[in-house]
Amino acid sequence: MSSTTVVICTFNRPGPLRRAVETARQQVLGAGRIAEVLVVDNAPDANARDAMRDLARVPGLPLRYLSVPKPNISHARNAGVAACDSDFVAFLDDDEWCEPGWLDALIGTAESTGADLVFGAVLPEFPGGTPPWDPSGRSYERKMALPSGSRIGIDHDARVSGRWIGTGNSLLRRATCLAGGAPFDPELGACGGEDYDLFVRLYEAGRAFHWCGEAVVHELVPADRTDTGYMRLRTYRTGQQWATITIRRSARPAWETARIGFRAAVQLALVTGLWGWSRLRRAPDARVRELKMAEVAGKLVWWTLERGTR
Repeated sequence: MSSTTVVICTFNRPGPLRRAVETARQQVLGAGRIAEVLVVDNAPDANARDAMRDLARVPGLPLRYLSVPKPNISHARNAGVAACDSDFVAFLDDDEWCEPGWLDALIGTAESTGADLVFGAVLPEFPGGTPPWDPSGRSYERKMALPSGSRIGIDHDARVSGRWIGTGNSLLRRATCLAGGAPFDPELGACGGEDYDLFVRLYEAGRAFHWCGEAVVHELVPADRTDTGYMRLRTYRTGQQWATITIRRSARPAWETARIGFRAAVQLALVTGLWGWSRLRRAPDARVRELKMAEVAGKLVWWTLERGTR
């Protein structure tokens, strides 16, 4: 018998949260598997409490609620992990909803492969229409061109579309990934990158990462997240987070800082040139190159990333 807790951390998203919880509680599991859903409310006023009390009366997987009023995603995730003693912990974002069979597929992959971490597909849902600069929506999805059960690395390569690994739609084996202490760094929880930081540490410790294409969730992408201004800022911060975490993890921080700075400067010059050429030709990839410029610029000025423990 294996047990799983689906942890959904939320902050002021009552509408999407309801859909996330409903679809998570409707999951049907195979023989020998049990699960529950735990909502961790990170809003100071605990504004999801009443809705969760009402949902708990509806048939489905057991539902628990936990209030963590100090806003910081790391505090919320750490509290969720500490509040359960299941074999596996699955994370679902509060703006995601899962397809039937999602949870069973994640657990099945973990059990059949012995994986420590399993990542599933995240497909975007655009209520206001797809981004004009990326009509396919590929930049917003997480999908891998690999059979389910394949072992994967931590680097973003040609087999990966859009965003790379994140906590939303992931399953972690508690004994090997979440044992003891607070796995998510509160210093990064205020600015982002706390999940990637954990994954880097686990990968360096030899934990096995596997892919599960049958575990599909859909992410709500509102209109204000489809314009290039938002995406520029997002990719800029992604560059800052990556460099910050890489330098923090390095045995020689000063050397790593210099290496990243040099490589980022060269990359920025190259990408800027390609962007300019695309603009002159009015090529459709100009916007994508613009986002790459923002990411590389973030690596150059990583130290300006605002961090804290609030």
